Amino acid sequence: MSKSRRSFLKSSLAAASAASLPGMFPTRSVEASAADFRSPNEVPVIGMIGTGIRFRPLATGSQIYSNCAVICDLDTRQLEKARVELGKQKEKNSRAGEIETTDEYRKVLDRDDLDAVVIATPDHWHTKMCIEAMESGKDVYCEKPLTLTVREGQQIIKVMKKTGKIFQVGTQQRSDFGQRFLKAIAMVRDNRIGDPKFVTVAIGGSRTCDPMPKVAVPKELDWERWQGQTQLTDYLQGPMVHPTGWGAGYPLSKCHRYFRWFYEYSGGKLTDWGAHHVDIGLWAINKLNGDIGPYTIDPMEVEHPVEFDKNGNPTVSDRFNAATKFKVEVAFKDGVKLYIRDNAQDLGFDNGIMFTGALNNKRRRLFVNRGKITGTPVEELADNPLAEDAIEKVYGSTPVKNGGGDPINHFNNFFECCKSRKTPISDVESHHKMLCICHGTNTAMRLGRKLTFDPKTEKFIGDDQANSMLEREQRKGYEIKA
Repeated sequence: MSKSRRSFLKSSLAAASAASLPGMFPTRSVEASAADFRSPNEVPVIGMIGTGIRFRPLATGSQIYSNCAVICDLDTRQLEKARVELGKQKEKNSRAGEIETTDEYRKVLDRDDLDAVVIATPDHWHTKMCIEAMESGKDVYCEKPLTLTVREGQQIIKVMKKTGKIFQVGTQQRSDFGQRFLKAIAMVRDNRIGDPKFVTVAIGGSRTCDPMPKVAVPKELDWERWQGQTQLTDYLQGPMVHPTGWGAGYPLSKCHRYFRWFYEYSGGKLTDWGAHHVDIGLWAINKLNGDIGPYTIDPMEVEHPVEFDKNGNPTVSDRFNAATKFKVEVAFKDGVKLYIRDNAQDLGFDNGIMFTGALNNKRRRLFVNRGKITGTPVEELADNPLAEDAIEKVYGSTPVKNGGGDPINHFNNFFECCKSRKTPISDVESHHKMLCICHGTNTAMRLGRKLTFDPKTEKFIGDDQANSMLEREQRKGYEIKA
């Protein structure tokens, strides 16, 4: 990497001019936001590890601001498909350079011409790769959920502080989707629902499947390495259920797009949609900073597709095992409650976040998801609009005008922070605090009892069995070291 580009990436940002979106808030165009990353000496060079179902939107968002030099995956078929897709994105955004491919992630991290890496592997690989990336001198953008356990979050934070690297978590609802979530947070903080009483998030239930038989590992996949820190198991495969789309061509299995429904590799819906909606809910009511005190996690209703033993482990391994139905109450010391549910149809809303408060002794509700923001407080904006800088106060800067789901603004924030060395909008420490609730909820559901978690010690109070689930045994050769 040239000295001029390295100096540029570490320099402070010039103030960006803001344009007003009629009837909304100051915003910048995608074109204006990309202008700072156009000349060859200013374009960050990145590597991308993991080419699964998130690759296309990540390629779309990242290549507006950067140049990807290398991509990595353990599935050669998936890797070639991603190489072609990335080539299209680079051509569309005039990002020059050849695209190398590899199945060895260390070959990506050991390159000295990369400024950052984008990690989109299955969840059980995130922490090890993130830590090694930071230690190799790279800034990191990693898909959510960042960790598989509470202990992994502690390890990432330790290395991030030691190395001083910039780290953006891929919870793009903090940046994108037409500012809807930012607007909802601004309204909650502006007392538009009064005192928050509870937040309800509906995140869907994990899917089910019939028992899957053992089959030969596909020739293009390195199944042993794919399993990483987890214990070795047979390769299982079921029928084809997604014949079209970016993730098409892969039948039900313990791999690729279906890993999320196994507790071995992920956390089901709690760390899928939960990592998005729980995050926004807690961010709005200021539960991701300061001393919030111990909180209880009560799994009031839970259904799993398989039986669990007394230690909270599934008793069979040939089908999905994450929770399919659940109603969980998280109660904070100030009386505010968070409800996490698979669905809230009985309450009259779908996938999304419902904020409920009290103002002048009347109940006030505000609902938001990726497609809409509704409720009386929204209707009242016509006569009582939010301050023009309300979104900027939440976000910390002027957002990019992007109404879609591609993480364009999220990447803009990441690469700007790589230059300014400021903390990105989706920082590791707040994400870890949020995931303590998601991981804790999964623990409570698997053990089938109410737990109390102390965010200061990051341990469960008076429950040795639950505390034994704060970390996991890791297979030899794949240990996470920090």
